[in-house]
Amino acid sequence: MLSKVYVKADTYSRIIRCEGGITTPCNLTEWVQIDEGAGDKYNLCQSHYFDGGLYTDDSIPRYKLVDGKPVLRSEEEIAADRLPSLREAKHAEISAASEAAIYAGMDVETTQGTEHFSLTEKDQINLTTAKNEIDKGAPVYLYHTDDTLCRIFTADEIKAIAQAGIAHKIYHTTYCNHLFEWIRRADAAELAGITYGAELPDDLAAHMQEILTQAGAVAETEAVT
Repeated sequence: MLSKVYVKADTYSRIIRCEGGITTPCNLTEWVQIDEGAGDKYNLCQSHYFDGGLYTDDSIPRYKLVDGKPVLRSEEEIAADRLPSLREAKHAEISAASEAAIYAGMDVETTQGTEHFSLTEKDQINLTTAKNEIDKGAPVYLYHTDDTLCRIFTADEIKAIAQAGIAHKIYHTTYCNHLFEWIRRADAAELAGITYGAELPDDLAAHMQEILTQAGAVAETEAVT
């Protein structure tokens, strides 16, 4: 007795299921018959019909339906299907790296020389509080550098640290945003080369510089007022 082999394709003609023989669907709507014959290949077509299986190891369809016949998809087609997940993973990688860079903080020139200040979320809150007190007229404020005891900082020092913190965060936030745009338009090969700290493409680099220049002008205006 002959068994019929059916496949089901998605809206992009990628074959996503294969049934036949003892696993023939009751409702064959949207199914296409591609073959028939006798033996295990046809009776148990799920495991015998498509050489290498319907999917790659990362669950990408390996075959497509062309004029009612299954055809092995090209490496380029399969690679294109990986792009969304690759972009998502790269986006998460860059986001985490940007946050780490912001939290790592910046060096600031103070009365004690060059001192380093972390900029975690807690640090940002504490620094904002310090700056607010200085803006209210406090001549000094108790603060601390990384891994040191608190000391008295002058109003000018607190203002300088706050200004440096703003510039530091603006830079990394802007750079991260431009990396995200690069990720959105990159192909699979280009994605591999996108890392935090990588040089941006010319157009994105120029746009980032324009944004930072505008942001710097606004920051200077706010500092004066």
